[in-house]
Amino acid sequence: MFETKSQFLNWLSTQNKFSIKLHLTRVKRACELLGEPQKKLKTIHIAGTNGKGSTCNYISSLLISSGFKVGMYISPYIITFNERIQINKEYISDEDLVSCANEIMPVIEQVEQEMKDEMTEFEIITLLSFIYFNHKDVDYVIYEVGLGGRYDATNVIKPIVTGITNISYDHMGVLGDTLEKVGYEKVGIAKPNTTLFTTEENASVLNIFENYCEEVSSKLEIISMDEVNNYLMSNHGMKFNYHNLDLFIPMLGLHQLKNALLALKIYEFLMNARKFTVLDEYIYNGLLNSKWGGRLEIIRKNPLVIIDGSHNIDGVKTLSNAMKYYLDQGYKIKTIFAALSDKETDKMLSLLQSISVHLTLTSFNYYRANTAVNLYEQTNKINVSFNENYLEVLTEAMNNVNEDELLLITGSLYFIAKVINFFKTLDKDC
Repeated sequence: MFETKSQFLNWLSTQNKFSIKLHLTRVKRACELLGEPQKKLKTIHIAGTNGKGSTCNYISSLLISSGFKVGMYISPYIITFNERIQINKEYISDEDLVSCANEIMPVIEQVEQEMKDEMTEFEIITLLSFIYFNHKDVDYVIYEVGLGGRYDATNVIKPIVTGITNISYDHMGVLGDTLEKVGYEKVGIAKPNTTLFTTEENASVLNIFENYCEEVSSKLEIISMDEVNNYLMSNHGMKFNYHNLDLFIPMLGLHQLKNALLALKIYEFLMNARKFTVLDEYIYNGLLNSKWGGRLEIIRKNPLVIIDGSHNIDGVKTLSNAMKYYLDQGYKIKTIFAALSDKETDKMLSLLQSISVHLTLTSFNYYRANTAVNLYEQTNKINVSFNENYLEVLTEAMNNVNEDELLLITGSLYFIAKVINFFKTLDKDC
């Protein structure tokens, strides 16, 4: 029995991070032993390469604004593990975490004994969330896919509606080496007699979606950005018009309009299904209160510092496009970057160099983190430096940012979590 959160997390860290056996047998058997708790929840399932967390957050905010009690399951977390499981934006308490962990432990032990196989860390957390949300009697739960879709532990849920943000190259060793293969894994969340919404635009990927949805009797709705107009980006977020509604999201970048539009379509679908009258103020206030940390977030205004968890090529492309707004305003961008070692970083580094007057590469204490020198060797070394100690890099950068410069800190979300802690410490010392 666990007595503290630390005890549980220490034990959890000893479990497999991933399994070489990609299937849902373990988590399905665990759910069976627990009485199928996932089937008692009204769920929304969101997959995609980038923008999953933001989309989940928008949907949650819209539903909360409309008076519902909304669970959300996300990964990874930024500051504290408890972020992964939340209700109406409040994180699961340490007490509830320990209680639910103790409740599922006998089942985990039985499954592992029966199958002679260890449940993964993600499977266990997902299982724990099913128990927690059932205990708290929520109206809806939004589940963000961890990896892929078809064999992701979250794919044992029976969602009311599903959504896919986009398809890009990421986790190719697991999901496949073409966009079509990756798309096939992601669309595996589509379920019979449900609707799948997507903002994906690639024709060959959409063909995969269409074929799969037809095969499993799922309705595919392809969302067009034509429904959004008069958009304007500022240092505070994005203004835009949707069906004669003037709306605002406190998030930067045109890509966030896609995420918000996907969320709006799913929200409208849910409200129509329950014949709920949607007031304009629900939508306006829902999006207004949808701030999402670590994603193109302005963490300092003087000097201007932006942090962003762009951890794959598609994310860095999106980030680079967003930074053109600041380049047009006359800012010179100094960039700090750290990444995981299993990412294809050479193209990411080239893009970051193209928007930066200087690029500093660093590393951080995490078992999958790449070294700064390894990243450096992937560049042309022009206006590029490296230092393995990210604290030294951040401290020096903050002491040397001029008024006409913008400090951009990006890369792995695990790195961004440490960056946020650095700035919190800085605030305390001031």
